[in-house]
Order: sequence, then C-alpha cells, then structure tokens
Amino acid sequence: MNFILQPIVLFIQIYIWIIIIATILSMLQADPRQPLVELLHRLTEPAFRFIRQKMPFSVVGGLDLSPLVLIVGLQLISSLLTGNIFVAIVGIISSLIYSYIILIIISAILSFVQVNPYNPIVQIINRLTDPPLMFVRQKLPFVVIGGIDLSPIVVIFALQLISALLQKITFALLAV
Repeated sequence: MNFILQPIVLFIQIYIWIIIIATILSMLQADPRQPLVELLHRLTEPAFRFIRQKMPFSVVGGLDLSPLVLIVGLQLISSLLTGNIFVAIVGIISSLIYSYIILIIISAILSFVQVNPYNPIVQIINRLTDPPLMFVRQKLPFVVIGGIDLSPIVVIFALQLISALLQKITFALLAV
C-alpha cells in the first residue's frame, strides 16, 4: 500500500472505533454533557444524520442502525482502497462479526445490571443475542457453572475463530 493511502485507511479505522465507542455510550445513555460524550457526538452525529436522511430504513423498531451502516460502508471503502474486492467482502463480514461480538458483550453486561426489561433497546439486544446463547446453553449445559453463564464467552470465542478462519482463507487466496 502506498504512503498516501495508508494514512487514509488508518483514519477510517480510527473513525470506525470512534463510531463504536459513541454507539456504546449512546446505548448506555451516558450523560451527554460530559466532554468526551459531547465530542464523540459531534464527530459522529453528522454522518448518522446523513445516513438517516438517505436511508430511512436505517431506523428499525426504534433502533438506529445508522452506526452499523456507517461501519460497514467505511470498512468497504477501506478494503477497496487496499485493493481487493474479496478482501472488502471479508472485511465487511469481519466487521459484522465484530459488531455482533460487541452486542454480546453489551448483552452480558446488561444481564449483570438491573435494567428495565421492557426497554425497546434491551428487548432488541436480547432478541439479537439470545438465539445463539440459548443454543450454546442447550448443547453445552456445562457452560452454566454455579449460576454464572459462560455462554457469551463460548459464542465470542466461536465468532473470533470464524473471523480468524476467514482472514486466513483470504490471505491464502491472495498468496496464490
């Protein structure tokens, strides 16, 4: 990769992390008057607003999917700048896997904190994360030890394994 594209790709990756952090803080309803929260909001909200205007379907059931759309789009742009469409597709899949891992972590944290189970965001997170967690609990009953549920760790490990395999396959195909 040449020296002009490398800083652009780095900037895109940093902005993806900013989006992820801003989204997590938004879901946790952090105080918007805190300087860090305000800065992250100013950095991400114009892009989110643009996506909401251009893609009205990005808000589903009260859940704003514009951060996910933006992350996938930025990952695609980053991968296309590096040169290979197959790498771009694997990058998008890896980003989706990573986003789902973050969602599982949020779900695990919410299970330790008393939150309103009727909150729409909590219900959506549970609907998205419960099926694989229930599958793991059914197939591997030993993951619940003394009332502590380790199924999120098993699912995260499996998703990390899938992501690593996809990247290995990608690098193997690029080497050919």
